[in-house]
Amino acid sequence: MAASIVDVIIPRVCTVCHTSLVEGEDVMCLDCLMNLPRTDLHTKHPNELTDRLFSLKAPIERGTSLYHYVAGTPYVQLIHDAKYNRRPCVGRKLAEMHAGEIKETGFFDGIDVIIPIPLHFTKLWKRGYNQSEEIARGISNATGIPVGDNLVAVRRHSTQTRKNATERRLNSIGSFKVIHPEDLDGLHALIVDDVITTGSTILAGLETLHEASPTTRLSVYSLGLSKLV
Repeated sequence: MAASIVDVIIPRVCTVCHTSLVEGEDVMCLDCLMNLPRTDLHTKHPNELTDRLFSLKAPIERGTSLYHYVAGTPYVQLIHDAKYNRRPCVGRKLAEMHAGEIKETGFFDGIDVIIPIPLHFTKLWKRGYNQSEEIARGISNATGIPVGDNLVAVRRHSTQTRKNATERRLNSIGSFKVIHPEDLDGLHALIVDDVITTGSTILAGLETLHEASPTTRLSVYSLGLSKLV
């Protein structure tokens, strides 16, 4: 009853097409969910994500993303709402749904800890939450794998949106630090971000982790994966 009253006061609508959600739907309506441009990268190795993040400084074991993030399509609203519109539940619920779907494929087998790409404290204070941490918590809800906080942001970099690949890479160098590398020795860590474009931000995190703890195995998860042109 209480939920019904809330729905009347604040109607539940699809994040993508803005039609009213019915019972059993969450974040997206069934039509938008069925048409989500999924990557299915968890079934392929190597794949376009692991290829994009290839680095001798941070070898990746596996990687996947929920969907292809294509500018100009309604599905960009999923990331936009999760990141900027104070709707952390969007990222958390999508990740929980996706992780629940793919965990039987073995993608999460052997992973010991989930590490979200951190926000600098000034951005965290302004936004109120870290969208990557919300995604990590969604995966944790579905898999039982704990979320770690070993990676921290020590330098605030400017927005990556209007930068080219080289500028993004330079902008991300020195952004992160591992505070307890000994806690990661010998573990398999899943590094999580909201959307991966050139991969410069998450690569900076991966390379920082590998330098601090070379025995830590690394894999990657993101909600969105941009198409490079």
